[in-house]
Amino acid sequence: MENPLISIVMCTYNGEKYLRTQIESVLTQTYTNFEIIIVDDLSSDHTIDIIEEYANQYQFIHFYKNEKNLGFNKNFEKAIRLGKGDLIAICDQDDVWYSNKLERLQLEIAKKGVIFSNSRLINEKGEPVGKLLLEHPMTEKFDYKSILINNYVTGHTILAKRVFLEKTFPFPEHGYYDWWIGFLSSYYNELGYLNEITTDYRVHRNSVVHQEVFLSDSDLSALAIVDYKSTKNQLQYFYNFLKQKGEESFINHLMDLYLGDKGFFDSALNFIFFFNHYNILFPLQKRRKFLSKGKFLFIKEYWNKINKCKQKTANIN
Repeated sequence: MENPLISIVMCTYNGEKYLRTQIESVLTQTYTNFEIIIVDDLSSDHTIDIIEEYANQYQFIHFYKNEKNLGFNKNFEKAIRLGKGDLIAICDQDDVWYSNKLERLQLEIAKKGVIFSNSRLINEKGEPVGKLLLEHPMTEKFDYKSILINNYVTGHTILAKRVFLEKTFPFPEHGYYDWWIGFLSSYYNELGYLNEITTDYRVHRNSVVHQEVFLSDSDLSALAIVDYKSTKNQLQYFYNFLKQKGEESFINHLMDLYLGDKGFFDSALNFIFFFNHYNILFPLQKRRKFLSKGKFLFIKEYWNKINKCKQKTANIN
């Protein structure tokens, strides 16, 4: 089909502040064969009023209200299931889409099941902060090993074929649905990348991305703890999947670091493993030669941070 129906799925929760801007940017798309599925997860502000205003004005906007809070993973799964399009575009409630976003992604998805793009970071006022979501060029060949501890497939950049997304259901109860999609699409060689900026991604002061951009990486902040716990949860899902496939040997080293309690010798072997596989494990970082001092220093800092997070969470628990 030359111009297939695209279901744009948006999940909302107390998003009144930026919701109009996001919806208006979607309505200006140069690709016009789309529907908008919006599922609200029990908002208590004026989010529902704003959505109903647009839904009454546009017949292709379909609005659903949850009877109980599902959380963003299960809410997006519900929204995707409600869409009728052969293609699914995932939409946050507070970003700004470029007018050619759907057109460009639809032209490029080709034989892949999922395609994603890049984003420019903007602040609460809509002003660029001088950073991109993906600062370094992404390869066209994606190895699932590269996404195990670094998610670069963010939901708001995704266009996917419904037939592939159905293979990713059910989404995990915890963790991040887009990380799960990115992992499975990489594993099955169904992931493509459009090296273009198609979205302005809004960074809030209380958001994780804001802290990543503006806080010091050397601090063992609340962000580091949250990131550690999130990655640990994701690794458990990935490990269970790979173990069923009989391919858990690589991820075992990651599980040892995040979940294990190894002695000095085993820890040293795992450190060497991280050093040797730096370019695979950290695709968002600068590429390094094998004996690079910068690579050693990065792994050392990363290794120490994870162990500090593990110790701190163990003391809390």
